[in-house]
Amino acid sequence: DIHYSCNYRCSYCFCAGKWEIIKSKNRYPDIKELGEIWDRIFGIYGSCHIHISGGEPFIYPNFIDLVSLLLKKHTLEFTTNLSFDVNLFMQQIVSQGVKFNASFHPEFENFAIFLKKVMLLIENNFSVDITYVAYPPYLERMKEFKDECKYRGINFGIQPFRGTFQGKPYPSSYSEEERRLLKICSEFAPSVDYFIENKNNKKEKRLCHMGHMYAKIMPSGDVLRCCAEDVEKIGNLFDDKDFSLLNEPLPCEIDNCPCWKRMIVGEEDKWMQLWKTPI
Repeated sequence: DIHYSCNYRCSYCFCAGKWEIIKSKNRYPDIKELGEIWDRIFGIYGSCHIHISGGEPFIYPNFIDLVSLLLKKHTLEFTTNLSFDVNLFMQQIVSQGVKFNASFHPEFENFAIFLKKVMLLIENNFSVDITYVAYPPYLERMKEFKDECKYRGINFGIQPFRGTFQGKPYPSSYSEEERRLLKICSEFAPSVDYFIENKNNKKEKRLCHMGHMYAKIMPSGDVLRCCAEDVEKIGNLFDDKDFSLLNEPLPCEIDNCPCWKRMIVGEEDKWMQLWKTPI
């Protein structure tokens, strides 16, 4: 998460009602400093795949300059609402090594306009998937959106809503019909299965590469082993001059792991293909 700041205020967002509080966690190092940090990481591990989300990454200060800098040695992936000037971006950034997870938010954007931006990126050789939060009020048109994407050859992924709607907790409160709809509409069925059917609620402490091959970087620079709640911190990318990942896979300490892309040792055939990076 590059920062907790966004130009949208979606009612289903994890940060809804908390933006003013959590923005205090944001740190904005100089672009040159960030470049030096990632150059050091390159020196240790070689080229990394950096997935940048937020908040909305494209309102991060001097973001295009940062993207240009990072692309010299790393590949990048953005989770974004595509509210930025797509044409201007394409004038400054080449498609090689870049992937988009474009999040469609019907509270703030028209689908036809959003899809036009997606197609423009695809026509200019950028890799783009679309994601959609299955918020109960927005389930009605979900299959329509999915079918339009399928017709155009675009992956359409569903993120089950996690939160409370009309006093009911989700995703556990989806009806059977709604669960079937989510499965029909999602190109990434494992995420739906894991969040709704809880197939990953195994309590044994199994060896996992999270923190060894992957880490989550917070807006403060804190580096967490994975994206689960209350997971261990393994350092701070901004402050620790000798920061490094774990030296080896360690047992997972999370009782009910929420991750459908978890890197369990011995299950590489299940997750390796889920971590494909742009060429």
